[in-house]
Amino acid sequence: MSEFTEPIFERKLIDLRDSQKEIQSLSQYCVHHRLHCKGVVKVWYKNIKTTAVTRKLTAMYLANDVVQNSKKRGPEYAKEFGMVMRKVFEHLAVMDFDDKTIMSLVRLIGIWQERQIFEKKILHEISKIWDQKHKNSGAAKLTGQESESPKKRRESSGSGTERRKSREIAEIEDLLDAPMLTSDSNELNDETLTLSPRQGGSPGSGDPPEPEELIQALQDLENSASSDAIVREKIAKLPPEVSEVARIETLQSVPEAKVLHGQVEEASTLLDDYNLRLQEELKDRKKVGSMISEFLSAQRDLLAQAEERLELYLDKLDKIHGVKDELKSHIAALPDIPVLPASTGLAPLPSAGDLFTH
Repeated sequence: MSEFTEPIFERKLIDLRDSQKEIQSLSQYCVHHRLHCKGVVKVWYKNIKTTAVTRKLTAMYLANDVVQNSKKRGPEYAKEFGMVMRKVFEHLAVMDFDDKTIMSLVRLIGIWQERQIFEKKILHEISKIWDQKHKNSGAAKLTGQESESPKKRRESSGSGTERRKSREIAEIEDLLDAPMLTSDSNELNDETLTLSPRQGGSPGSGDPPEPEELIQALQDLENSASSDAIVREKIAKLPPEVSEVARIETLQSVPEAKVLHGQVEEASTLLDDYNLRLQEELKDRKKVGSMISEFLSAQRDLLAQAEERLELYLDKLDKIHGVKDELKSHIAALPDIPVLPASTGLAPLPSAGDLFTH
């Protein structure tokens, strides 16, 4: 996964095409660099304000995919995108969209409401803006009406170019339904707490590597130059003459000098290549060292968060135990239940039938 800088991400947004594969690929890039979520949302917001009208829906689909696919790793993107969504929809509301784009945005907001992607206040604000701006446009209202699925739209579309375009739009809109299949069912039964590192910018880029990346980088070092036994053996077996300056004084003829010159050239080439490999290995080891440092820093931060959360839950548990003990003490102090009338010799209570017969 390439590094993150705002210019790099801005170029990726400009080059983004209206295809499901490219949207998902750029979404994974954003999720991977979630510690740079502020920069991602900043560049995305600038892009959606300046991009062509025909590309704004693609930018919205990208934001939707990033927010939904990052929920399991942390709430950073939902928070950052939520802070700008009101302004985004105020901007979109004055755009001259066709009916299909309007319906797609209606459906997008409906899914956000259904899955509670953002805070209720934010969802209410963007729904009110969009419904108010387009109440006379022929688009369906956000409340009380089901949005048309891409599949139905595909079946009802015309032929030729229109049908192909409809299929492309439906393919992209399938992104809206995809996260529901993987996340909604899990969120009902999975209450696992997801923590996210809070540090940023130190050490290195502040973006800790994934465990798989770190493992792969360590495995690659096993095949480094210092571990190349074959080349090291060749260097060890070089004749001593190639490194002894005094050997030149003992030369007796031109052929001997040519032979020595050839040995020196061969040894020099071998050593130069090996030194270059060692320099590259040194760079790789520094890079892996930085990755390890960033990974350990992130893990320490996660551990600190987990300990804070554990302390909080232990405090709550102590309060629960205190309330439980207090409740037991209160129950023990209650008076005994009166003895039933039948055991005191008193007449039994009349039955329901006796009450109606008298």
